[in-house]
Amino acid sequence: MKGNFFDSKVFKILFLILIILIVVMVVINTVYNREKSENSNNTSVNELSVENVLTAEEIEENTNQLEIEDLKDKDERTRMQQYCGKFIRYIEEKDYDKAYALLYPDFKNNYFKTVEDFEKYAQEKFPSSLITVEYNNIERQGKYYILFTTIKTPLDTNYSMDQKFILIENGFNDFQLSFDVKLD
Repeated sequence: MKGNFFDSKVFKILFLILIILIVVMVVINTVYNREKSENSNNTSVNELSVENVLTAEEIEENTNQLEIEDLKDKDERTRMQQYCGKFIRYIEEKDYDKAYALLYPDFKNNYFKTVEDFEKYAQEKFPSSLITVEYNNIERQGKYYILFTTIKTPLDTNYSMDQKFILIENGFNDFQLSFDVKLD
């Protein structure tokens, strides 16, 4: 008898080739699964990025909703102070369009027909930065709130302007205001 098949060189070579093929298949399968997983993760990240992109309008609406929720728990005086603070913040940030949009229409028509007119006044009368507001008193006359304040800035200790704001609240975070225009 010439010998057992399992002892032959042919068997040993075929067995070695089979082991190499199995190893190659495992490596290929591992690489393929890793790439598939990475692509899946990248796709998920990209999909999340696209889903998390908000427009400026959506951000503003979300901010407005948060402000409304916050204001619901506040008393009238605190709400009026927050409204006034918002107006002053717009001036401080030199966002005159937003500040102008808060003005009562008849007031705008009488004193500031354009945003540019309002901007010029704000630049002349209000501090250029770091505006602080002292809220001195508040009165209510029907639907109008009259807020007595003192405008200051820590950058100029000599600057102080008594300012009266008249506010109308149409709803939470829906208000218009006017103020005592200084014509000197």
